[in-house]
Amino acid sequence: MYMVLRRIGNWPPLLRGTVIAALASGVAACSSVQNMMPDPANFRLPDRSVFLPTSTNSYARPVSADGPVRATDLVDGQGACTGPAPASPDAASPAPRGISLEITECEVVRTLGQPQSVELVPQPGGLRRVVMTYTSGERPGIYQFVEGRLSAIERGNEPAPTVAKKPPARKPRPPA
Repeated sequence: MYMVLRRIGNWPPLLRGTVIAALASGVAACSSVQNMMPDPANFRLPDRSVFLPTSTNSYARPVSADGPVRATDLVDGQGACTGPAPASPDAASPAPRGISLEITECEVVRTLGQPQSVELVPQPGGLRRVVMTYTSGERPGIYQFVEGRLSAIERGNEPAPTVAKKPPARKPRPPA
């Protein structure tokens, strides 16, 4: 720094004043930038509630909104529903065909049709456990129910998707 100031001392006064003013403003600018930067001691990582919901209601619809499972929501030993299908408010539009956890046994049967096999498994404490197996159809698999609600799905053998074969490349013809 001393060498810089010594060289500046030999310069004309106007140039010397300009260089000193530029250096002074540069130092002032650095200090103001430092004041604009946040203090690392005040930095906090976001907690997990920012990324993860606080309740499981955002993952699945609440069971209590559907009400308790009635006897008409259960299947018999052959996989048939014992009660009539509930009347939809708009009979002209069909109900969406989806399967999700916590739906009743009869909702699955109405969506996928009658299963190929039904197994009523006795549980300790009198809990009802039903395993319905679909070997063909739209969604083959094993559907497990506890107390009338779908609790697990195991994917079945699905047909492999058909893939169109690419025609072989043509060989160029030799010039005649």
